[in-house]
Formats: sequence, structure tokens, C-alpha cells
Amino acid sequence: MTNPTPGITSRFTGCLLAAAIGDCLGATYEGYGGTDLAEAYYDGRFQPGSMTMGEWTDDTSMLVATAQSLADVGAMDGEDLARHYLAWFETGGRGIGRATYHAMKRLQAGTPWHEAGEKGEYAAGNGIAMRIAPVGLYHFRDLDGLWDDVRTCGVITHRNDEALAAGFAVAYAVARAAVGELDPETIILEVLDHLEPSRVADGLSEAARLLETEEPPLRALPELGLGGAAFATVPTAFYCFLRTPDDPQETIVSSIVAGGDTDTRACMAGAISGAHNGREAIPGRWLRALPLRKGIQDVATKLCDVVARNAG
Repeated sequence: MTNPTPGITSRFTGCLLAAAIGDCLGATYEGYGGTDLAEAYYDGRFQPGSMTMGEWTDDTSMLVATAQSLADVGAMDGEDLARHYLAWFETGGRGIGRATYHAMKRLQAGTPWHEAGEKGEYAAGNGIAMRIAPVGLYHFRDLDGLWDDVRTCGVITHRNDEALAAGFAVAYAVARAAVGELDPETIILEVLDHLEPSRVADGLSEAARLLETEEPPLRALPELGLGGAAFATVPTAFYCFLRTPDDPQETIVSSIVAGGDTDTRACMAGAISGAHNGREAIPGRWLRALPLRKGIQDVATKLCDVVARNAG
């Protein structure tokens, strides 16, 4: 049976809800050994119905903050977005990464938002890519300016080309998915057309090769990298989504079973899958277990309404 084509509101809400579900499920299993998870996966103990939903991490918190700023202002506004991030940080900033922490401290000290981001190799993390999906949603009808808005969002915390390239890759895929034009056969090539040579681009090319040879997740993900660098998490998220593009449940589960940075990988893969498949494709038991589900859905709906008005 073929699922009906999701409407635009379903795609917006599906994107943010599936991202949050991936984050919360992945957070439960982050730090588990890949061998332990693999054994549970293969012998049937690691099943979607028995997985434990954890709490939000920085992934969902910053994702929602990005969506809220876009919905409030109706445009990308670096200063407003930095205020949203700082407000989250000052309430505790659960799960915050090193680069983001230092950027928030600079914002507190009065550094302008466009100069606050961390530089250097430690800023090549996934802090942009994990929160960028709402920027893709915002550009779902018009890709012009997408790179500029990714940079505006990104430099608040990460002034690093790899981190920015990773953020663009996720935002572009979400934008194509939200408009119903993501082609699983070509999406990696489309993204690569917009990227300069980078480790992110190399990783995406390798993900495409592993998909072509039908390598299973427990072999493919360690080969692509299980750590928190953007050039590992983004290619693995694309791999998990493109392996099962019409099945958000398997996309999220496969994002977690190899261990490593499970929450961020599942968050990004979930965001793309949710935009592609819509809210209705997300298992109801996961939606019911998701903390603060209504708040996430309300922000997604508000962003959808704002984008529709801007386009009208």
C-alpha cells in the first residue's frame, strides 16, 4: 500500500517531530558500545517498540530555537537567532558542545553574533547541521539565498568551512524533501554540485558508494565514521535516510544501532525523513512518547504558516 502524498504542513511538522524523536531515542543509546547494540539488533531485542525515549539534547533545543526565530521574524535574522540560542544556554544548555559553549560565552560577553563562532579544527563539529533543518524548511519553495542563510545561522557558533558545508547539505536535502522534490537517486549529487572540495563532500561520495554496494548499516556506518565531526555525522545521516527513504522508523533505528554519536545522527536523518514522508509516517507510539510534542508541532505549524504568507 502506497502512502498518500503528504501536505506541506505534514512535511514541516514531520521534519521537526522526526528530528526530535531521533534525538531523544539516540540520546538513550549514546555511549553504548556498537557491539552491544548490534547484538541486540540482530537477535531481535533492539526493536522500535521496545526502544526507550530519552530527553531532548542540545540538538532538539537548538533546532526548535532556530524554527522559533524564523517563525517570529519571518526571515533569517542573525541577531534574533543568537538571542534565542543564548536564552537556551542560560537555562542550562543540556548537551552543549565545546564550540557552541565558547560561542555562547562570547555572546554573553558582548561579542557580536557574527564574530562569536569558534574557529579551527574543533569547530568542525555537527553543531550547525543538527539545528539547520528549519532553514531548509524556510527555503522549500526558493533555494535562492539558502547558502547565505546557512552561513548566518552557522557562524553564530561555528566559523568553520566543514561545519558550514555539513549544514548546507542537511538544509538542502530538507528543502528538497519539504517541497516533495527530493529524489533519493540524485540528492547526494545535487548537494555535491553546491559544495567545494571538503571532507564532508568526500564523506557524502563514500556514502553514495556504500549505498550502491548495499553495505548494511553495521558495516557502513563505522566506515563513514561514528564520531561527532560534521564530516562523519552528515554522511552517516544521509546513508541511513537513503538506505530506507520511505521508512522513517527504519531510518532512525539504523542511525542508532552502530553506536557513536547516535543522537545527532538520528536527529539529522529523522529531519530529512520526516520532511520527505510527512508526520503521518512517524510511528504513533513514538509521537506519544516524545517529550513536549505539542510545542514542537506548534512551532513547525507556525513556521509553515509564515513561509506560506511570505510566498503569497
